Amino acid sequence: MSKQKKQGTNLLYQLIAEARSYPDTIILGRGDPDFDTPPHIVAAAKEAMVQNHGEFTPPEGIAPLREAIANRVKRINNIDVDPATEIVVTNGGQEALFLMVLAVLAKGDEMVVPEPNYNTYHDSMKFAGAVKVSVPTSADNDFYIDPAEVRKVITPKTRALLLVSPNNPTAGVISEPEMKEMIKIAEEHDLMILADDIYDLFVYDDFKHVSPASLPGGKERSLTLNALSKAYAMTGWRLGWIVGPADLMARVKELKAAVSGGTSIISQYAGLAALTGPEEPVQMMADTYKRRRRVVLDALDEMGIKYGVPQGGQFVFADISFTGMDSAELAQKILSEQHVLVYPGSAFDKSRAQYIRMTFLQPEEKLREGLEKMKETMSKLQVSR
Repeated sequence: MSKQKKQGTNLLYQLIAEARSYPDTIILGRGDPDFDTPPHIVAAAKEAMVQNHGEFTPPEGIAPLREAIANRVKRINNIDVDPATEIVVTNGGQEALFLMVLAVLAKGDEMVVPEPNYNTYHDSMKFAGAVKVSVPTSADNDFYIDPAEVRKVITPKTRALLLVSPNNPTAGVISEPEMKEMIKIAEEHDLMILADDIYDLFVYDDFKHVSPASLPGGKERSLTLNALSKAYAMTGWRLGWIVGPADLMARVKELKAAVSGGTSIISQYAGLAALTGPEEPVQMMADTYKRRRRVVLDALDEMGIKYGVPQGGQFVFADISFTGMDSAELAQKILSEQHVLVYPGSAFDKSRAQYIRMTFLQPEEKLREGLEKMKETMSKLQVSR
């Protein structure tokens, strides 16, 4: 199959595989933090390997970690949960995502999805036999999700509304007034809300993260996922969670037990150390991302590339339509010529072939080097404005 015909996750994996074949590749697309996991978390994992390697772990996770998660979501997200019945620990955000979708949607059910969005939600819906109902957003207004447009697409088959804020790949943030309106829509149509808070600690300028479960009417109809991969540089540790109403969480727990059983005991103790240890590493990463974000936006401005202003997260979703090229072709060209990897927007939504996704997850010197190389290719293109 040619590169142009591959879509979604398969397209990304193909580009990643090629990028790995170049020893000097600079990654400006993938969403893995470039920082090391903080030492106190690694030390806790080592201790767990010695002391707790044979400990039984229930599907919902060990009690101390669920207590720590309950404290965290109360402190950061303003969500009150019972650690005994309203939390399930997962193998990262990816498993959490699938479990949420499978707990709420059945074959033929519809879920409203603001687009573009993280492509694994599309994969999970296909797995469940559910139907995605798209609500397009645009870089022209920083990927604002219009509640009026959401209302237009709801049908008797609609069962859920997906809200990822900050969003991947657009980096848009849903404001509190907009979130209240989304909850009102969910109440009127008896919908579940699937909320993804994974970038909740990374918001910029005057924007604030708001969890739907923290607002009136939201908690009783929201399943909310999070993970330690982004905030604590623990991508490979595979540790996340879901919180929600006890009746729905019983279904999530049942699915978790059937799919994978308990999450790694070593990762759970590492996660406990992350949530109860010093927060300085998280703040350091957040401050660094703010500086790097400016570097990327300045470079895009120099290249004449328009974008939705990233209000949170670690991404920039940039419009390259002026090149006259498909984003998969452009990503391939930049990778082949400059050994710099950006992600094609078509991997997230096939209708977004005029966008690329870039991240600011490289040391600033490496980031500037990759952007300068990218400028070389962009300057050679025949553009039509």
